[in-house]
Amino acid sequence: MKILSPSMHAYVDYLIVLFLWTAPTTFIMPDDLGRIAYAMGLAHLFFTVCTDTNATIFRFFSMPLHGLIELFVSILIVTLCYTWLRYDDRSRAFLLTYAVILLVMFVVTDYTDSEAAKMVRRPKGSAPLTDPNTAA
Repeated sequence: MKILSPSMHAYVDYLIVLFLWTAPTTFIMPDDLGRIAYAMGLAHLFFTVCTDTNATIFRFFSMPLHGLIELFVSILIVTLCYTWLRYDDRSRAFLLTYAVILLVMFVVTDYTDSEAAKMVRRPKGSAPLTDPNTAA
C-alpha cells in the first residue's frame, strides 16, 4: 500500500523533525536522551533537505536511496534498543517509537513515483526529440 508521494513524504519528514526537536521538552527527557533526540532531528533534517523531491532545497540523494537509508536506520535503532540501551526504559520507548515511525514511512511511501520523471515523459507513440541542426 503505497499512499505517499515523495513530496508528501518530505513534508511528513519535516513533521518528524519537529517531533524530534520538541520531544525532549514535551516528554521531559533526561539530558543524554534529549541530546540524542536533537542530534537525530538535525541529521533527519539534513537528510530530508538533501533528498531529490519537490519539497526540498538540495538534490544529493535519490528517493529510493532515502528509503533504504530510513529502513537501515530503523533496523539499527531497534537493534540498539535491545542491546546497547536495554537498561533505560524511557530511552527504549522513545527510540522504538521513532523507529516504528520510520518503518511505517518506508512501507507507505511510493519511492518509484518521481516527479522529475513525470515531467520528462512523452506521450505514447511520440517520436524522440531531434535537433534540426544536426545531420541524421
